[in-house]
Amino acid sequence: MASDVVAQFFAWAPLVCLLAVALIAYFSLREQAAASPTLGKTYACASCGRRGKHEHMVPVSREGAVLWYCGRCAR
Repeated sequence: MASDVVAQFFAWAPLVCLLAVALIAYFSLREQAAASPTLGKTYACASCGRRGKHEHMVPVSREGAVLWYCGRCAR
């Protein structure tokens, strides 16, 4: 084998392998993301950290910031 062939092989092999792995990952994750349902936006309670949907949280405005409390901590 000529040294030019070996040099060309080792010059292009990393790029080809990277593109192959990237394409395999893209197509496998694209199908997985389409199958999973999207989650709704949730808020964490400022007091206890419990997460809940927007409808179940109580907003409290303090000094320009909005704090979200769950039903138990808002009482």
